Amino acid sequence: MEKALKVISKMHKEGVLKEYAIGGAIATIYYTEPFATNDVDIFFIPPEEQGLLVLTPFYEFCTKKGYKTYKEYILIGETPIQFLPAATALEKEAVQHAVPVRYKNIQVNILGPEYLIAIFLRVFRLKDREKIVRLLEQTKINKKLLSDILTRHSLEEKFENFKR
Repeated sequence: MEKALKVISKMHKEGVLKEYAIGGAIATIYYTEPFATNDVDIFFIPPEEQGLLVLTPFYEFCTKKGYKTYKEYILIGETPIQFLPAATALEKEAVQHAVPVRYKNIQVNILGPEYLIAIFLRVFRLKDREKIVRLLEQTKINKKLLSDILTRHSLEEKFENFKR
């Protein structure tokens, strides 16, 4: 994991990942008790040229460094990394409001817990619902911010149904 985070930090410093944040289970674990996970999810906002997403610099960086792909992952050391272009307004906003943290003297960005809840609510797989419960039970949530996010992204009714 440490090697993967160093590479991600380097990609950010070199401008390959301008705006990014760690999401998914790893971000959830930052706020909650640890649990098993297999990969690291990196949400990023790719540059656009004439309305097209430009991923060339990102893949050139990875292939020049010799990182292999496996299914939807890029393997950095033993750590599978899933790079996810922020596709929705919610994901883009979440990345833009990422929380800077340090891990073993490595500066990285992670999604805030309120944005994690909203993204998990939108995706809504069983494992996402479990992460929502963990975050609500184990993390101090800014309820005003969460409510604002859910309202702006039309998720308040889904959240109310989930709480019932």
